[in-house]
Amino acid sequence: MKLSVVLPTFNEAGNIGKLILKIFHQEDLRQFKKEFIVIDDNSPDGTAEIIKKLIKKKLPVKFLIRKHTHGLASAVLAGIKQVSSDLIVLMDTDFNHRPEDISRLVKPIQSAKADLVIGSRYIPGGGMHGTEASQLQYWLSKWGNYFVNRWWLKLPVHEALSGFVAIRNSVLAKLSLEKIFYGYGEYCIRLLCFANKAGFKLS
Repeated sequence: MKLSVVLPTFNEAGNIGKLILKIFHQEDLRQFKKEFIVIDDNSPDGTAEIIKKLIKKKLPVKFLIRKHTHGLASAVLAGIKQVSSDLIVLMDTDFNHRPEDISRLVKPIQSAKADLVIGSRYIPGGGMHGTEASQLQYWLSKWGNYFVNRWWLKLPVHEALSGFVAIRNSVLAKLSLEKIFYGYGEYCIRLLCFANKAGFKLS
């Protein structure tokens, strides 16, 4: 099975190379043939040079620099359009999303228990750790997410804004992507709502 990882970047020279190598060599993803789609919004910090070095080393990276269009959601969409497999992971490039969790994210899709899986801070293994203040922030955020997702949007998920998503390309092909991927992180809520309304299984 092939796995496509979509990685939007802006000023991620310090992270992107490490992230790609960590995913590429990850033991629990060894069954996948991988490709990395990097969409960079013309970063001035040398992100492009890092990616070009990886390409020279024959890593499976597709690279697109956008000089006139910017924004997270449109970058994700540009990456999706370059994907060549049915299994896609969308994630941040600053290690906010742990590469070690990708295998957990794709497993329900592999077993046909879900069509779309979103990572959450509010399940075992997730969370915001540290001071009392961060714990208070965690619980306020958790219950805010619960209210929005379960009561208002009626979504069967713990979190709707993490941006850490595994999804089948065949699912995306049946959605109105231009109506979903615009703006910033709120595209994730629209993706879940559209997929849920279309009858796909969310987890």
